[in-house]
Formats: sequence, C-alpha cells, structure tokens
Amino acid sequence: MVIETPRLRIRSYRDADLADLVALVGDWEIARWVGTIPHPYTEADGREWIARVQENHATGRPRRFAIALKKTDRLIGGVGLDGTTGDGSEEPALGYWLGQPYWGNGYAREAAAAVIDYGFRTLGLDTIRAYTDPGNAASQKVLLHCGLQNVGEIELLKPTHHGERRAPLFRISRPGPSA
Repeated sequence: MVIETPRLRIRSYRDADLADLVALVGDWEIARWVGTIPHPYTEADGREWIARVQENHATGRPRRFAIALKKTDRLIGGVGLDGTTGDGSEEPALGYWLGQPYWGNGYAREAAAAVIDYGFRTLGLDTIRAYTDPGNAASQKVLLHCGLQNVGEIELLKPTHHGERRAPLFRISRPGPSA
C-alpha cells in the first residue's frame, strides 16, 4: 500500500530505512514531542519498529507508514492511524513525526491530510482523534490545518516528556455525502 501526494510517498518502512530512522528519531527534538518514542532510540528499536510496520502492511489494511520524499524515496518521517490515544480510548488516533531537517516545509500537513483521507475512504473510519503535548504549537497548527478541531482536553494515562498530565484533544469526523 502506497499513498502518493504531490511531494511525498507514504509507504511501508523498508530495511534500508534503518539508518535514517535511527538518526532522525534519535534526535531529542523529535522524541521530546512524541511520548511513545524511546530516547535514546537504538538500532534494535528501529529494527523492531520496521518489522512491526512491515507486518502491519502484510495484513492488507495498514495503519502505519513511513513518509518519504517522492523524488528520492528517502525516509523523512512517519505517520499512522494507530497512534496512542493518550487516555485509553478505542477511537482511531492520528500520530506522526517528521525529522527536524524537514520541518517548516508543510510535509507533516501533507502526510497527515493524506492519511486522514485514507482512514475515511479506505478504512471506513467515522472519526479520527489526535492529541499533542500542550507545548507543541506547531503540531497543533498541523492538526487544525488538516481539519481537526480542538474539542477540549484529556487526562493522560502517562505524562508527556515534559511532565504534562493533560493535553489538548483534536478530532475530525468523516465528511457526509455532498449535496
């Protein structure tokens, strides 16, 4: 399963992505905003993640993807619809990360929008949620730009890397039929 956007290829992780994955995710600037990423991030962590995503793609209805530049097919981040919900909800959760060298180019917005569309059109999801560290204004901006709405706060089961116990919650519902 591959989703293409004007600039990105959203695909399964490949074994050849390991070095880029470890280098990008191993950056504290990434891990500090994504509570589920261990820090430091090791090659063993990367191999385990790649295998998990490859297994997910083998099911035929994947929810986890690598984000790669279309021109080079080089890994720049990750996106998925099986992110942590933060509070134990069963609702599908959007999660993403982007390597710091690629920030500020609209790639996170492009990838998130494509995966949201995939979730509604291909997976038949009715709603998608996301939450962010309260201090991650850039991620909140991405979510709002992709059509999610801030619907309040959640009490986190596990505090963020910054020790926050509450986080803003965002949600989007599948669009209804056009008139």
